[in-house]
Amino acid sequence: MSGITANPTVGAFSDKLISMGGSTILTEVPEMFGAEELLMNRCETEDLFNQTVALVNDFKNYFKSHNQTIYENPSPGNKKGGISSLEDKSLGCTQKSGSAPVMGVLSYGEPVKEKGLNLLSAPGNDLVASTALAASGAHIVLFTTGRGTPFASPVPTVKISTNNQLAKKKQNWIDFNCGVMVNDTPLDELSENLLDFVLEIASGKKSKSEEAGFHDMAIFKQGVTL
Repeated sequence: MSGITANPTVGAFSDKLISMGGSTILTEVPEMFGAEELLMNRCETEDLFNQTVALVNDFKNYFKSHNQTIYENPSPGNKKGGISSLEDKSLGCTQKSGSAPVMGVLSYGEPVKEKGLNLLSAPGNDLVASTALAASGAHIVLFTTGRGTPFASPVPTVKISTNNQLAKKKQNWIDFNCGVMVNDTPLDELSENLLDFVLEIASGKKSKSEEAGFHDMAIFKQGVTL
């Protein structure tokens, strides 16, 4: 469901925020494997194109140096949730970036400098990637989930449900439900609602994880992190 509901909504939100002069950051580089050319083709300059190629290839070489095949991504949990191949997961990842051009490519821990869409070097692990986003200057993390997770990053973490069942079952975890798209809520309306909700979070409204007093962090370690 993520490719039908939550990911396109986050992508449309990203485009709206960027059109207002904001910045967004896409990470989890291993999840880009298989659809990286879609991002490369959106690079604003040749230099950014080359940096994006290096971003992806450096991670592939990192995997190879530890004798780890890149095709272990998607994870078993992804497969149980309906993602059958690396390409499925990669297309879902790139959906979250919307359609804006790539304006910046960041190394792990590098602060964001450019307005617009930025790509950040970090692994696919949820908490490691979210911590990296915070380290690069993200004020809020948008986390789409079809199976549910109680995790939270060092900054406000908005957990976005892909389906109505999850939003109903885990109301204490889920902040925003994109499952209503299957009930004929248009994408533009839903992304506008998400923008309004994020503005509320940015203005001091607590996310569900903040209400629970839950924060966590994880640093990228030596060895392979899927």
